[in-house]
Amino acid sequence: MTTISFDENIKLNKKHFKNLEDFQMYLVQVFQKTELSDDHKYILDERIADLKENPSDYISLDDLKSSIKRK
Repeated sequence: MTTISFDENIKLNKKHFKNLEDFQMYLVQVFQKTELSDDHKYILDERIADLKENPSDYISLDDLKSSIKRK
């Protein structure tokens, strides 16, 4: 068994995981429950407002991915 220790108390409710992927998914779920900071909310609100004001400047993630050319 491998022991992992953290200096910071991250307050895990679950102590046993099937594999590393199970542990990673648990951490994602735990940290997704946290609230965004006011600064982060402001930035997202500004971006949404900009999108609404300038919809022609928008590019979808799929369009962006397809436009990237690998060497």
